[in-house]
Amino acid sequence: MDHHFQVRIVGREHARYPSHLACDHGCEYIIQVVTADTDDVLLEWCTLSAEQFAGRLLEAVELSHLSK
Repeated sequence: MDHHFQVRIVGREHARYPSHLACDHGCEYIIQVVTADTDDVLLEWCTLSAEQFAGRLLEAVELSHLSK
């Protein structure tokens, strides 16, 4: 499988887009989705927001399987 992106965990102080990081729960770390070839940050979330997003994404995948 060819991966076009990678994830990494960094301290909140290393956020690429700190003004767009919607976190008021005091998370110390963030999860960044970066391109595998250029290391550009595509998305970043605090850990709690990432967990919520992952749940919604998994729900959407499940729904897509049901619609076949």
